[in-house]
Amino acid sequence: MYQDTIAAIATPQGEGGIGIVRLSGPDAGGIAATIFRRGRLGTRIAVDELISHRLTYGTIVDPTSGRVVDEVMIVRMVPPRTYTREEIVEINCHGGYLPVRRVLDLCLTHGARMATAGEFTLRAFLNGRIDLSQAEAVAGVISARTPRSLDLAVAELRGQLTERLRPARDTLVETLAYVDAAADFPDDEIPPLELSPALDRAADELASVIAAASAGVLYREGVRIAIVGRPNAGKSSLLNRLLGSDRAIVTDIAGTTRDVIAETVNLLGIPATLLDTAGIAESEDAIERIGIARSRQALASSGIALFVIDRSRPAHSDDR
Repeated sequence: MYQDTIAAIATPQGEGGIGIVRLSGPDAGGIAATIFRRGRLGTRIAVDELISHRLTYGTIVDPTSGRVVDEVMIVRMVPPRTYTREEIVEINCHGGYLPVRRVLDLCLTHGARMATAGEFTLRAFLNGRIDLSQAEAVAGVISARTPRSLDLAVAELRGQLTERLRPARDTLVETLAYVDAAADFPDDEIPPLELSPALDRAADELASVIAAASAGVLYREGVRIAIVGRPNAGKSSLLNRLLGSDRAIVTDIAGTTRDVIAETVNLLGIPATLLDTAGIAESEDAIERIGIARSRQALASSGIALFVIDRSRPAHSDDR
């Protein structure tokens, strides 16, 4: 479908053992052959000598200066058995900022275009390798923060959502075919068909999918939980207990917490962001009033509020 070849760094920025530069498109192999030299002798090779789905050791060389940029392992993947169903080349460099950046620059210099965000997955979708739900699941796999959210994203990536929608889709297609036939051929003896049961069945199936999707959003995006209450009620102590560490400073002095402290925990597979807030009460202290305003903002933006009351002290008007 596409006539150009794109390139991008496929691994996170920063230092690591390996950094990968990926090319996809009709000229991926040709660009790689231009800058790659095989083995320690630095032998130049043709595109076809890069056997599909097999790693080859060598170096990346700047053809203009002859300077070696990095030692690499390179793999060429011939379609259709690739992520995008286009020709793909992945260059495995040493995982520092400069090696992968210089390899990418050479790819761009010799004919590749810088890929836009998500363009490899976009090509996989447009070339028919994955459907829309699977394309969205790629982001879910990458951003998963708990094992449960990862399991759900992987299931969607493998087409589970598509399979769950299939019965409703088949029912609706059959119903539409009957309606079209009855409308286009009114003089033919098309037997009558009660459509309500089929449509009700499809509606029930879709409702089940929507209910499961709502739970999936919770596992994927998580929930914000604001811990609120008046000063010195035990909010920071509760946060530390939930985290299992002394994240927040705890003293007997009211107003110790002045700003919102956010930490993420795994609650039964759901990524939950706990917000320890400053005590909400009337105050003349300017700094404390700022902290109280932020506490109210945290409360307003949270899906759940944990209201903490110190039962060892009498009820106070601030508890309201």
